[in-house]
Amino acid sequence: MMGRFRSLMLTAGLLGPGLIATLPAAATELAARVDWGERYTVSTPLAGVVREIAVRPGDLVESDELLLTLDTRRLQADARAVEAEIERLRLDLSEAEREVERAEELYDRMLIAVRELELARIQRAMAAARLARAQAERQRIRVDLEDSRIRAPAAGRVVSVLVTVGEAISPALAPPRLAVIGSTDPMRADATVDSDTAAVLRTGQAVGVDIGSGEVREGTISAIGWEPEDIGFGSGYRVEVRFSPPETVQLRSGQPARLLLGGQE
Repeated sequence: MMGRFRSLMLTAGLLGPGLIATLPAAATELAARVDWGERYTVSTPLAGVVREIAVRPGDLVESDELLLTLDTRRLQADARAVEAEIERLRLDLSEAEREVERAEELYDRMLIAVRELELARIQRAMAAARLARAQAERQRIRVDLEDSRIRAPAAGRVVSVLVTVGEAISPALAPPRLAVIGSTDPMRADATVDSDTAAVLRTGQAVGVDIGSGEVREGTISAIGWEPEDIGFGSGYRVEVRFSPPETVQLRSGQPARLLLGGQE
């Protein structure tokens, strides 16, 4: 029937994972542009000075891989100070507990009033609260020390590093942008279509992605736009297709591609 799209994968044989061998003779082709599957802006809640940068643009990184570190000398000094404070407060709490025990013994012997016993218990509670507050501060410092080692939020390629060694960053002024990571598997190919084509496409539909390397990769429509926009191919409704690129090809964001949606009956 005219106007209906048949799925590309109904007539395409597979040579290997993600590789399409044949295409329908009347496949509908759309100019597209390759982009990262996801784009992650790496930031930090800490203020500090960049001490070391472990990656360069173009590097492939795994999730949680170290990207850069901040100078931690102030945090380490704070950690030593809070450990000393915790030890002092533990001694204070031990003394306060002994005072409560003495007060309870004297109260049982009717040598002091209940008011003095309650004051001893209040002093013990205050000592315990001071210790708990110092322990919470120690935990905060430990978290900050871990956060000073900025790691990749996901596997992908380092698109850019936006700071240099020795540069001071301050989240209080503006959220710092330290690096950008683009996920490389899957990647994305974006195109625009008219409203009639958008109406018959479905998320999850299999399409071909021609990346110009002599291969047509198997892709899947992940999103279809609801408002027209111009992403470089004229105004239309954005179609996002996710696909796994071949390991032998290093794709960059912005490279041209073509989407092969299938033929019309």
